[in-house]
Amino acid sequence: MRRRALVLALPAAAGFAPCALAQATGSATNRPIRIVVPYPAGGPVDAAARQLARGMAEQLAQTVIVENKPGAGSTLGAAEVAKSAPDGHTLLFALPDSFTYVPQLFKRLPYDPAKDLAPITQVALTQPVMVLRADAAIASLRQLGKGSPAMSFGTWGQGTYPHLIAAALARVTGADLNIVAYKGGAPAVQDFMGGHIQMTIAGIPQALDMQGKGLARIVAVAGTERSKLVPDVPTFVEQGFTEPTFSLPLWLGLAAPAGTPAAVLGRLADAATATLRSAEMQRFLQGFGWSALGNSAAEFRAALEREAPIVASAMRAAGVQPE
Repeated sequence: MRRRALVLALPAAAGFAPCALAQATGSATNRPIRIVVPYPAGGPVDAAARQLARGMAEQLAQTVIVENKPGAGSTLGAAEVAKSAPDGHTLLFALPDSFTYVPQLFKRLPYDPAKDLAPITQVALTQPVMVLRADAAIASLRQLGKGSPAMSFGTWGQGTYPHLIAAALARVTGADLNIVAYKGGAPAVQDFMGGHIQMTIAGIPQALDMQGKGLARIVAVAGTERSKLVPDVPTFVEQGFTEPTFSLPLWLGLAAPAGTPAAVLGRLADAATATLRSAEMQRFLQGFGWSALGNSAAEFRAALEREAPIVASAMRAAGVQPE
């Protein structure tokens, strides 16, 4: 079921200029902007979308609606945006899966991410971490190899980010890893905490909580440099895992239908980046282990073009077959 949240703009101050989006599109100022989130309500991505929407509503002096449309591996919501009128009133707020992963997971897609979506900005970046059970037979990645005990690695599903990491670890080290596909991150972490699996990927706040309770060890951080939130934890690369898969980032991106006028995209980008510069938004994102980004559309597109072949190669190496 779709869930909608209405985010009302604050009253405009005296002399406030007319809605920038309306100026760019010639549309009525009372027409809402709809941000589609292709995941269920209640998770961190949904929460970040709603916080961003509040800020953009204030910046644009316009109503913003956040609508959840999960299903079909995030393609239902993404396809709806891709097929919407390119007028700046329907936007996509999503993880990399909607942009670079789904072309490798499905033989037929209702949209082409590279052709049907216009990047606006990457909203935030996070560095997931790998956690080991505190009572696991090994205590670090360096002990993982052909002679190490068999262990289970919980992922968020077939072809997801943790699946690519797990498959790469098994391939590079020769370790006997039973890769278990869960339906999302929550059940994987639940089974990890219950001792049913020994390894998984988690967000930093969640991992720190489990480590503080004596349930887990944080053994590696994704990305090209260490995280300020866990500065003592080395990256995969520092530990000798140099395959590009281990440096893949996780981010939140904002996009519009292809063909949206440049002036409209610019107004939306300005509203989003102004929101991301606010201390309130930055604190909110940090609470979930995210860092505000707010890069340009050109930088966002370049990141997509850089990451797409890495994801495709990792999918093939992991034996993922498109359905």
